[in-house]
Formats: sequence, structure tokens, C-alpha cells
Amino acid sequence: MFRKISPTVIAYLILFIVIIVLRLLIILFPSGQTASQIINLTDTLSIGVIWLIGWVGVYLAPGTGFTGMWQKGISQRKRFLEPALVGVGIGILSVILDIIWPLASKELVGIPASLIAYPLAGIIEEIVFRLFLTTTLVWIFSNMLLRGNWQELVFWVVNGFLAVFYTLSQLTQYENLFASANLWIVAHFFVMIALYFFLAAFYYRRYGFLAAISMSMGNFLVWHILWGGIFRG
Repeated sequence: MFRKISPTVIAYLILFIVIIVLRLLIILFPSGQTASQIINLTDTLSIGVIWLIGWVGVYLAPGTGFTGMWQKGISQRKRFLEPALVGVGIGILSVILDIIWPLASKELVGIPASLIAYPLAGIIEEIVFRLFLTTTLVWIFSNMLLRGNWQELVFWVVNGFLAVFYTLSQLTQYENLFASANLWIVAHFFVMIALYFFLAAFYYRRYGFLAAISMSMGNFLVWHILWGGIFRG
């Protein structure tokens, strides 16, 4: 029976187990040790709903040009190691720029709570923006409206739109970003977040959803967990 289940479905089910474990672990920490955005995003109901809508992406991805979550022919280096290192690189660059032009964040989760909170939030975020929104919008515009044409072009247009939306959604995490009137800080904010978003989408399309998560985890490790822990400490 299990042989008939696709590797992608199995991978997504395993991912759900990882989400549940992280959710149970985060309960061990007082709410004051985690940012309000993460708490709102990772309550039990939200997690369940987000994981369920992720099945839309799992179902639509094969017909919209996205690589399967555990597709044959994709090496573990491409699926995990390479995107994770790219994420680490972006995180390091973000830290360097933050030292030069600080982005004063309202809420940063300190260690050890960050070791659980950020991976959980990162996975949930990837399901929303990558697996569900990106895949669904490409399917609507390319497969439905354009009859399967221009999938690659539609993907990048959708990715651009979502990158802007995602970047703007992060504004609430930073204090007085525009009040300083420092164009370098504003440019740093938009370029780094947009770069991260575009590269994660590229890895999702080319090497599968787990590659996008790997890149997200690499970035979160440096920027949120290590640098965030130092900043807050």
C-alpha cells in the first residue's frame, strides 16, 4: 500500500510530524520569550489550517513546473546542502549590513527559545508563501487563464508580486525604518528581504519545496537565531 504513495506525499506527512514536534516544544517556553508574531502564527489552529492548505500546492505543483518535494534525480546536496549554505550566506550579509546600518527590530526571540520558534515559523511561512500562494497563483494564471503557456514567465511575475507583498509585510517588525530618512537602510531592508525571497522561490521551483525550507533554515540560523540572540542578549 505504501508503495503507491508518492515520495512527495510521504515527505509532506513527515514535515507535519516535524511541525507538531516543534509546536509541542515551543509550549515549554513562556510566551514572553517568543515574539508575538510567531505566537500568532504558530497557534494550533493556524498550524492545522496552514498545513491543510499546503496540500493544494502539493497537488498542483507537478502540473505547474515545480520540482517534486522528493523527486528522483535531485541530489541531497542540491536539496539540502546548497540552499542551506546560500541561506547562511544571505544571513551573514544581512548581519554585516545590520552592523553598518542597523535595523532596530521590535521583537527578537532569544536563545534557547529561538532554536524552536524560528524553525517552526520558517516552515509555516514557506508553506504559505511558497507551497500554497506561489503554486496556486502560477496554476491560476498559467494553467487556467493561459492554457499552460508561459509558466516560467508567470512564475517570475508571481514571485515578484509576492516578494513585494512579503517585504511590505515585514515592516511591522522594525521601528522607525523610514523615520530615519536613511535611504541606505531602506534599500538594505528591501534588497535583502527581496533577495532572500527570490532565491528561496528559485530553489523551490528547481529543486523542490524542501530546498526552499533548507535555505530558509540557513538564513534563520544566522540572522534570527545567532544574530538575534546576540542582539537581544
